[in-house]
Amino acid sequence: MDDLQPGKRVVVRYSLEHGDTHSTSDALGVVNSADETSVEIGTKRGPIRIPREQIMLVHEVPPAPTKSGRTHEIVSAVDLRRISAAAWLPQDISWLHMENLRNESAETDADIGLLQKGWLLRSSESVTRRANSCLPVTDTGMDWEQSLDAVEAWYSARQKPSCIQIYSSEDSNSLAPACEGLAPLLSARGYSPSEPVFLLAGSTAEAAAGAAHPGDAAAPGLSIDVSEEPSPMHYAAWASERDPGSQEAFRGLIEASDPCQFITAYADHPDGSRSMVAGARIVERSKWGVLTNLVTRPDLRRRGAGRSVASAAAALLSQRGVRSYLIDVEAGNEASLNLFTSLGATVRHRSWYASRG
Repeated sequence: MDDLQPGKRVVVRYSLEHGDTHSTSDALGVVNSADETSVEIGTKRGPIRIPREQIMLVHEVPPAPTKSGRTHEIVSAVDLRRISAAAWLPQDISWLHMENLRNESAETDADIGLLQKGWLLRSSESVTRRANSCLPVTDTGMDWEQSLDAVEAWYSARQKPSCIQIYSSEDSNSLAPACEGLAPLLSARGYSPSEPVFLLAGSTAEAAAGAAHPGDAAAPGLSIDVSEEPSPMHYAAWASERDPGSQEAFRGLIEASDPCQFITAYADHPDGSRSMVAGARIVERSKWGVLTNLVTRPDLRRRGAGRSVASAAAALLSQRGVRSYLIDVEAGNEASLNLFTSLGATVRHRSWYASRG
């Protein structure tokens, strides 16, 4: 059952046996761990372990709302960061939590799954920061200093400098509770923050701007293509924007997620040929759309190609019943910030990559 992957928020209906009678119960929460025989769901009442043979139905649900309002406005910063991270995961990841450390050191033959709570550690031969940083999500079961020590040891074992992705709860400079104890430690240890990265969230229906299908979003002179795999033109465009590091590792990041699709705007020429003008990657996670790798040809910017791709991606998501999307945009990228705010998206919070040499 793909919906029983650790980290997903689900409703699980399962059977109960009471003598000769049979009844059912539901568990709502995040999948903590899963193996071949059972699944642990973290619910408000505490963790519940359910044998797989008793599971009758699994349904993935969006993150729990934190207040009333439209769907894209009521999800917490930590859940938005979790959704964003799930769309860009390298192969080398680990969850820093005291229980995981105990399980690793325990002398047992039991197949104990890695609990997906604590801080997410990510490492890749690609140089992208999101794939090479630690993301605080929940309490690690250790104090702040012990947690940071463990992060530094993990990256040191990979001969890499440690990097922490810290973030705010709202559109402000005040860190979220999952990160707030790090500020003085990072400063004392010589970490420097990057420029802010804004996470914007919006309604897919609003961003589609009336387009019922992706192709309807094309500006005059352009056509929209939806594909399951990127082309060499996509990789060339992404590499022209910034050095991706290892091409193989970057390709793994781009193509690993499922479902994952690529929205491309092409300019159609009189001789029947066409050239790529803009493109983006869209991943569906936790009933949200995550838009990444939006790129437009430098000589054709401000002509509607980027807007066409963004609206086409939103139309595709809306077709599937996905009501909300998010995108991370660097503070210096005014063109993208203006584009998505004009499509109705709002800044939900900020993040910074704190690193040292």
